[in-house]
Amino acid sequence: MPDIFDKCDEFWNRMKKVTGDHFDPDIFFRQFPVTNCLPNVEIGGTEYLQVATNDYLGLATHPDVIEAATVICAENGVGTPLGARPLTGNTSLHLKLEEELSKFRRTEASLVFNLGLGAMSGTIACMVGRKERVFVDAYAHGCLHDGARLCKGEASWFAHNDMDDLESQLKECPLDQPKLIAVDGVYGMTVDLAPLPQIVELKKKYNAQLFVDDAHGTGVLGANGRGTPEHFGVEDDVDLHGGTFAKSFGTFGGYVCGSKRALDFIKFVSPGFMLTKALPGCITNATIKSLELMQAMPERRHQLWENIGILRDGLRDVGFNIGDPKGAVTSIFTRGAMALSAVRMLMEEHKIIVNPVMYPAVPYGTSIIRMTASALHSPEDMQRLIAAIVAVSSKIPLLEGNLAAASKVGTITPEVETSPASTNGSAR
Repeated sequence: MPDIFDKCDEFWNRMKKVTGDHFDPDIFFRQFPVTNCLPNVEIGGTEYLQVATNDYLGLATHPDVIEAATVICAENGVGTPLGARPLTGNTSLHLKLEEELSKFRRTEASLVFNLGLGAMSGTIACMVGRKERVFVDAYAHGCLHDGARLCKGEASWFAHNDMDDLESQLKECPLDQPKLIAVDGVYGMTVDLAPLPQIVELKKKYNAQLFVDDAHGTGVLGANGRGTPEHFGVEDDVDLHGGTFAKSFGTFGGYVCGSKRALDFIKFVSPGFMLTKALPGCITNATIKSLELMQAMPERRHQLWENIGILRDGLRDVGFNIGDPKGAVTSIFTRGAMALSAVRMLMEEHKIIVNPVMYPAVPYGTSIIRMTASALHSPEDMQRLIAAIVAVSSKIPLLEGNLAAASKVGTITPEVETSPASTNGSAR
C-alpha cells in the first residue's frame, strides 16, 4: 500500500542515479563550527581555510557589530521582541533600521522582515493580484519563483537575461494590465548581472513595475556599495529593491525598499510580514551597525575585489572556464556530480572548505564548485585555493568536466524554473 513517504525513497534513488560514483549526501550537511565566517576555522582539532560563506565584507565578526547585538541581548533578552510587527514586535530599533535603509537605498520607505525569503516571496505573492501579471527570470532565486506561484495573478517565466523573450511576453499583455518584472540583480549561481538598463527600457515601454532582488549585489557592486542598480545607474527606475541581511550585512533577515504607498500595502496584506515574529532586537541593532560600517569602510569592498581578482585570474591561467562572473561568488561548473568529489577532496586532502551545488539549483547534468571570497581573506589564501584545485584536477577529470559543462551552461535552463504558468499563477 503506497504512503506519503514513498516519495522519499524515490528521491534518493533518483539522486543516486544522477550522481553515480560521486554520490555523497553527507557533503551537504558537514558540521561546521558556530563561528564559520572567519577565513580560518577549526573542526575537530584541524584548521581549515574557509572560502564558503556569504559574509562578503567580513562584518559578521566585526567587534562593533557583535557589541551592538550583545548590548541588546544583555538588556532585553535573546529573542525579544516576541511578537509579530503588527502586535508587540514593532520597536524603535526596527523603525530606525528602516529609516537608515531608506537613506541608503534612497527610497521613500523600507520594510524589514525576519527572513529574506519571506520578504521576496511575500512581496510578489501579495503585490500581484487577480487580472495582474508577473514575469520572472528563469534563473532568479527560488523565493521569487515561489512568490510568483503563490500570487493570485498570472505568472510566466522568461529565458535567463533574454530581453527578446521578455518583450515578446510583455507584448501579449494589454498595455493597461498591471504587471511586474522580477529579477535578481546578481544571479547567485551563474554570477552574471541582470541587464537592468534594458529591463528598465522595457518596463517603461510596456507600463510595468520592476522588482530587483539584489541579495548578492548589495555591499559588493556600485561606487557606494548600493548594488546592481547603482552599478548601472538606474536606482531611481527600480520600483522595489529587495535583499537579505545574510550576505554583505553579515546578520540575518530581509527587507524591501520602495514607495510608502507600496510598502504600507505590503505591511497589511503580506503573510510573510503580518503572521511571523519580528526580527529579534539584537539582530536588528547589529544590522543597523553593519549598515553603518558598510558605508564607512569602502576599503573592505576594495579588498574583497582584490581577492576575487586573484582567484579568478589564477583559475583562468590554469585553464578553467569560469565565464565572466560579476558578483562575489566564483563558480566552477563541471559535468554530472563531479563537484561533490572535488569538494570532498579539497576538504580532506587540502583542508579547504568550499561548497558543492547540484540540480535543481543549477542545470541538470551539471554541478558547481562554489567559492566565496571575503574581505578577510588574503591574496595568499587565494593562491592556496588555486593550487589545491589544480591538485584535485590531477586526480579526477575536473578540468575536462569544467570545459564540457561550461560550453552548455548557457543553453540549459533548470526544468523546475521554466515551466509555463497557468492562469492562476502556478506552474503546470
